[in-house]
Amino acid sequence: MVREQTLADLMAGEVKRVRKILGGHGFQSNIRSVGIREGKVVRVVTRQPMQGPVVVEIDGMRIAIGRGMARKIVVGDI
Repeated sequence: MVREQTLADLMAGEVKRVRKILGGHGFQSNIRSVGIREGKVVRVVTRQPMQGPVVVEIDGMRIAIGRGMARKIVVGDI
């Protein structure tokens, strides 16, 4: 079985589309409130070292997301 690719798996410069947001209602609500929702295109700006946050760009905004949160955001090809 192939594991789904998440935002935490991407390298700097990669561009993908958000396919699914995993987790509870509170997490999904919080992540959508910052503009990350199904169908949106995201670009990874940087991945901080030592399990630091992933910085993504979506709709012209840059957002830092913790690795644990990024693992709950499933992405796919545009």
